[in-house]
Amino acid sequence: MIDILIKTLRMQKKDYDYGKFQAVLAIDFDDTICMSNYPELGMQRRDASKYINKLMDNDYGIVINTCREGVPLAKAIIWLFENDIPYHYINCNFPEIIKDYNADCRKISADMYIDDKCLTGLPKWKEIHEIVTNKFG
Repeated sequence: MIDILIKTLRMQKKDYDYGKFQAVLAIDFDDTICMSNYPELGMQRRDASKYINKLMDNDYGIVINTCREGVPLAKAIIWLFENDIPYHYINCNFPEIIKDYNADCRKISADMYIDDKCLTGLPKWKEIHEIVTNKFG
């Protein structure tokens, strides 16, 4: 498992130009990307990979946000890799944000938060993509 984890961590999208991002998106993992029953992992939420890849391709910064730590986090990282879900960082702010504010707070700094726990519930990924691109694109 360690070899796969190291390989997936190397797959994080670190080649980016922060200044070209249309926006930074913090995307929750459990029940937003992965239909899970913590700590177990489940199926991918329909079209999550398709639309997260589109957002990444259209210059959005992606931070995966999860309460998972330790082995459950490692398994989630492997799951993201196996399900073709790209991201720049997981559970941490972009270094540019940390530098700008001279601190790395616990809350992920983002322009929009995509989470199944929002007040109105989580729309389908196609609608999420439309909301994001209409607001920032």
